[in-house]
Amino acid sequence: MAIVTILVFLPILLLINHPSELVVPDWIKNNAEKLLLQNNLDEAHLALILENLSDSGIIKNAMFADSQTYDVPYKGKNAFVSLSGHVNEYGKTGTVSLEITKPDGSKEILHTPILETGHYSTVFPINYQSQKGSYKVSAEFDYKQISTTYFYLMDKSNISEKIPSWSVTIIRWWAENKITDKEFIQCIQYVIDKKILIVITNEPNISQLQVSVNGQHLVRRNTTHIITTHVAYGDHSVEGARVTLTIEKLGQDSDEEPIREFDGFTNEHGDFVFSWEIPKYFDDIETLVTYIDVTYDGSSVTKLFKFQVYCLPGEPNCKIDGNR
Repeated sequence: MAIVTILVFLPILLLINHPSELVVPDWIKNNAEKLLLQNNLDEAHLALILENLSDSGIIKNAMFADSQTYDVPYKGKNAFVSLSGHVNEYGKTGTVSLEITKPDGSKEILHTPILETGHYSTVFPINYQSQKGSYKVSAEFDYKQISTTYFYLMDKSNISEKIPSWSVTIIRWWAENKITDKEFIQCIQYVIDKKILIVITNEPNISQLQVSVNGQHLVRRNTTHIITTHVAYGDHSVEGARVTLTIEKLGQDSDEEPIREFDGFTNEHGDFVFSWEIPKYFDDIETLVTYIDVTYDGSSVTKLFKFQVYCLPGEPNCKIDGNR
């Protein structure tokens, strides 16, 4: 199910010229008509209509469910957006420049070194005053752009708001044939492109490099922790994909050494199993972040896996409440 967030109220129908005629499949329009007749058009149902339009390729620029989406922190709180990736030239050293374009068009530049594995990572701080909306991150290395990614900041408290009347009105006009499919789609596309209406929908089911990561999310120090990465193309497991794994403390400075680095290749089942013993020096609850880079046949995927390490009160050098 998609998530729809209405950011501001748009009081008028804005139509834009489009070179080709747009036609909405009958089954999508029939569903909208039924919901209106039943007086049952709420946010969840509108989300479903927009998701169907997105899956059918009729509306563009919808955000996918696995996109990085963050809640704006409450006043007095700070948080960090993790930014990571890799350079496809292992063994090179240098600095990656990250140009972050904010929702209002202003830009900020971050610099972070790359590791010998080609991996780089840093964090972008956010607080309650951070702009809500879509952020574009362009990574450049050796004067060449190597990737473009996006993350989105939303105010979670606004998600449950009712759909403004203009949204229902436009759908009603469309369902009652007072406006054409083309006019309806143009209006919806306009508010999506302008970030007035944000659609977070399911990622299309296409054949591409797929990576899943599994492991314990709460691990006691001085015990064995296992992280399993599975790689597939569609329904087929991939043998021989290169997996680079880097473990760091959440929010650590870019010049700090990672806690652990390892790389290897997936087995005949498409699995890469990493096993390590949590060091004894953790004296409190710590959140660790694992950056997992997978490359295979010219494709690459980066995944983020978080877990916490803890010690028990009464153990030597344990600072958890009850033993301070």
